[in-house]
Amino acid sequence: MSKEVLMVIDVQSAVMEESSHNREETIDRISGLIRNARERNVAVIYVQHEFPEGPMKRGEQGWQLHPQLEQPLSNEVIINKTLPNSFAGTTLKQTLDQLHATHLYICGAQTDYCVDSTCRGAFDLQFDVTLITDAHTTADNEHLTAEQIIQHTENTLKNFWSPNSTITLKKSSDILWMQKEVRK
Repeated sequence: MSKEVLMVIDVQSAVMEESSHNREETIDRISGLIRNARERNVAVIYVQHEFPEGPMKRGEQGWQLHPQLEQPLSNEVIINKTLPNSFAGTTLKQTLDQLHATHLYICGAQTDYCVDSTCRGAFDLQFDVTLITDAHTTADNEHLTAEQIIQHTENTLKNFWSPNSTITLKKSSDILWMQKEVRK
């Protein structure tokens, strides 16, 4: 039986200011995922990115979790990171091992940076990954719209293959613990 964990990546004030694609709907959906995960005893891990200076410096307003987001409970883990891959230079792998996690449900921002890098990192560490397709966001760049970036990222990740781990894509409504009545 798999032990599931919901990972909420970089839903911080400064990050979400930049992530304009369906921002409010995405934050609301992630908050719903958090509440349902808690009700179903699925562990929730928050990840926060930080820079040495500027609005993403630890403690600054931009570094804070977005006020619209369901905030962490005192017993929930917050991982602080300085690189796009949430595993790099952090205690995330050890935390997941302590939880006996095998399956990570990933949501957050930004799709083409930290969400993508963390999906790949988890896959490489042989976790099964579900990228929640309606619960991650990004911003337009000079070459692509946010929608194109999201589509490209999802199309790439869904083609990863290994005998030891998987990456699947699901809408939040298709996740078993998001459904009103959990089937036994």
